[in-house]
Amino acid sequence: MKAAVAQNDPPAKNGSPPSPMSAPSTQPLKNYITPEGLQRLKDEHRFLLTRERPAVTQVVAWAASNGDRSENADYQYGKRRLREIDRRIRFLTKRIDAAEVVDPEAREPGGRRRRSSSGRRCATRPPGERSG
Repeated sequence: MKAAVAQNDPPAKNGSPPSPMSAPSTQPLKNYITPEGLQRLKDEHRFLLTRERPAVTQVVAWAASNGDRSENADYQYGKRRLREIDRRIRFLTKRIDAAEVVDPEAREPGGRRRRSSSGRRCATRPPGERSG
């Protein structure tokens, strides 16, 4: 069976159609975050790695030693919780790696605060150009 390829997709460099399984190559988006927010992410990441995951791993090991895993709720729920923890650890790792710390109290050179909010009109200008 042949994979469906959209008519507008350009062919790959080697002339073959693009693979439907290939992920688009995009640069990771920046995660703008305050210093306090970054610290909370790091604290949760550290907690999951050093406390939560080892505790759940112990429960799963104990449950596995009890025998029949197909009817062992402790084992099944423990494995599910381990997957949830691992998923959260991967998410936090990506967010921390992409983090760009911004200071909410940062001020422009003239002493004015940089602030914008929803529904507010903002004028942009090239760096170094002064409003007149």
